[in-house]
Amino acid sequence: MSLTDEIKQYALDLGYSRVGITTAQPFPMYARALEERASDYDWAVDSSLRLGRAANPQNRLPGARSIIVAIYDYFRESFPENLTGKIGRLYQSRSYIEPPTRLGGARVQLMRQFLEARGMQVGRWFLIASGVPDRLAAVRAGLGRIGRNTFVSAPDIGTFVLIHTYIVDTELEYDEPAQGTHCPPNCRLCIDACPTGAIVDNFRINPRRCLTFNHVVNVQGFQNTSAYMDPEIRLKNASWIHGCDLCQEACPHNRAKLTANLPSNAFMEETAKYFSLPRLLRMDRETEEKGVSQLLYIYMRERKFFQRNAAVAIGNSGDREMVPHLARAMGDPEELVRAHTAWALGNLGGAAARLVLESSLSRENGIRVKEEILAALGKI
Repeated sequence: MSLTDEIKQYALDLGYSRVGITTAQPFPMYARALEERASDYDWAVDSSLRLGRAANPQNRLPGARSIIVAIYDYFRESFPENLTGKIGRLYQSRSYIEPPTRLGGARVQLMRQFLEARGMQVGRWFLIASGVPDRLAAVRAGLGRIGRNTFVSAPDIGTFVLIHTYIVDTELEYDEPAQGTHCPPNCRLCIDACPTGAIVDNFRINPRRCLTFNHVVNVQGFQNTSAYMDPEIRLKNASWIHGCDLCQEACPHNRAKLTANLPSNAFMEETAKYFSLPRLLRMDRETEEKGVSQLLYIYMRERKFFQRNAAVAIGNSGDREMVPHLARAMGDPEELVRAHTAWALGNLGGAAARLVLESSLSRENGIRVKEEILAALGKI
């Protein structure tokens, strides 16, 4: 068995669904896109992410020769009904790399150890992969094709896939690149499904308009970003609090998965018992330990951001029975939480919401919160 075949077999044994290998040549298309779309990515290019360096694998591992691309199908089981439309399926699947004590992280550690034991130098790990454009690497490794929403669709799997890339300093046997797009001719289903218009053109997304960006990225302190969600985005957020699956749900390649009678996951069913929007807004210790930390501590670890997202989702619920929960949150010590809670009260409207806002205004010291309260009162 060749080293290439041995690598692929081991990756499949770890639970990856497909494995391909490509060269460690640069990704000029990625470099051009960053240059042409500087205004879309001004928050990231000069940040700690250093996206510009991702265009050349040599920046990540000097002497790089190959990129091993492994994709994981994270839609193998059904997902709890009360989490649907609130938490993206990727996060529910716990297939990311953190922490190494969980299955997703352990899979990565085992793969790296396997490669290193065979004498390979393996590139360091960045947030979720090796720091190269993972979707372009998957295409170049022949594992799938990119669609208009920029997601890769793998044959017989669809777009619900997580891509892990491993840069090594060893020359391996390379797979043939995939060609073209996976989208049917003239299909606009994903574009039309995006509530914020984040898919601004074929194969182009404005990250600032993406719900996932607004949930989990704009809280990282990157330049030119704010943890206060744009009011227009809030209105279109619906009930999502951590990620969004709408463009993937619209994709024809995912229809079979979405309609299949898949087995349930006992862990997720138990975890879902501790999740609700009011509980997330309150974020008591039980909710945090049993309903949040198990799923959502990949990007965020500060409770105020989960509360912020919950407040916005409650504000979009149309359920005025939620006003007492929002009233309690108007006493939260975090201004970010109070500001978005005020918006939620204004969006729900009604006499009870107005009363909460008026009483809160008299004791509020935060300038941004006062502005949100006044704006909310102006809507009721």
